[in-house]
Amino acid sequence: MAHDSDRANLSLHAAHLLRDRYARVAEKVGRKGRPRSRFIAERRAQTAAVLVPTLAAVAALTMGCAAVTLLTEHGAYEGAAIAQACVAIVLGAAALAVPLVRRNTRGLLSLASGAVVAMELGWGLVARLSGGRASPWLLVEPAAIFVGVGLVPLPPRVAMALAVSGYLALLVADPMAPPWAHLLVAAVAAGAWVSARARHRRAIASFLKVERLGAAVARLRRMQDQLVLVEKLEALRVLVGGIAHEMNNALAVAVASTQQAARPGQTPEQSAAALKRAEGGLGRIRATVDRLRRFAMASEGVLEPADVAAMLDFALESAIGRARSGIAVERDYDPQVGAVQCHVAALAEALYQVARNAVDAMPGGGRLRASVRGEGDKVVLTVADEGKGIAPDALKRIFDPYWRHTMAGNKSGMGLSAVYGIVTALGGSLRVQSGEGKGTTVSILMPKRG
Repeated sequence: MAHDSDRANLSLHAAHLLRDRYARVAEKVGRKGRPRSRFIAERRAQTAAVLVPTLAAVAALTMGCAAVTLLTEHGAYEGAAIAQACVAIVLGAAALAVPLVRRNTRGLLSLASGAVVAMELGWGLVARLSGGRASPWLLVEPAAIFVGVGLVPLPPRVAMALAVSGYLALLVADPMAPPWAHLLVAAVAAGAWVSARARHRRAIASFLKVERLGAAVARLRRMQDQLVLVEKLEALRVLVGGIAHEMNNALAVAVASTQQAARPGQTPEQSAAALKRAEGGLGRIRATVDRLRRFAMASEGVLEPADVAAMLDFALESAIGRARSGIAVERDYDPQVGAVQCHVAALAEALYQVARNAVDAMPGGGRLRASVRGEGDKVVLTVADEGKGIAPDALKRIFDPYWRHTMAGNKSGMGLSAVYGIVTALGGSLRVQSGEGKGTTVSILMPKRG
């Protein structure tokens, strides 16, 4: 039966789900250690992640340039080609060494700084050996500064030192280089340092946002724990009060009937009737204890194959048999479902409670829609009524024990709380949809075990 209604937000069950969700978020957001240590570790990981592909790419390009120099210059700049090959080897070795020092901040910064300095000074030496100011490789020097300082996420102080070493590499290439070369290298070095400083500040701002988010999640977790505790205490208070009331009533009947049976002057018939009433009271106590046990865990026993459609039919007939006429049942059972391995007694109890709810929701009669279908690896047993439905505020508490709104006419008081305990203990789940004036649909989802 299709209803346009909100799904139940269950009190204790929903509280546990929210707490688990917050815990998963906290695991992603939370860090161990002091904030400074966490920030350094995060920056170290970013530096290592960028450094390896950068050094590998520059090493490959440098080796390619060495090959081009040898092929195009025909040995005129053999020293420059050798210098390029040496730079490529150093950078390649540095890229391979990064994984070895990625967990050590000093080692990683030293390796990165050494590789960038080797790249800058190496290209300065290449330019010097290939003609100085006339060398076509002189323009590579600003690019080396940009790659080493602007792309690799290093601390601002280290970036400044590398920018200065880049300018010194220009002096190695040719101290008498034209003014434009000095201005270009100085501008690139200054721009790369400014970029590194701005990147560092953005990293700090982003880290602080994550820290604030982590603190907020921690507060939410504490509040959620308090909410769960309050809900547990409230449910426990209601449960204990309901059980005490139920057992006191049954015990009062049993005691009064026993005293009446033992009173002098009673005829055998009167004594037998009194003892029967006492037995009935004790039976109510036993039934209450049994339902309480079912609420905590399903009945112990072996799994047995059962026709769940026939079980649902029997539960509906049993529930309708105790009500007035005027209730019609529409069935939609999938014949492909077949037998399901389950705890028969426990599932029968849950189905009866659901059917009884649906019947009690329609005191003036109406239609019940029952269905059994497969849904992936689940078997879904659904009972939908045409009753007045449940208000949103009450819908949030339908699984709380002894919540009277959920079980009109149910003397046990456990209602859907018992159904929830049974179904979840059997490895299934419960789905409830309802709206005022739109009836209620209860679905039991059980795993297919055979």
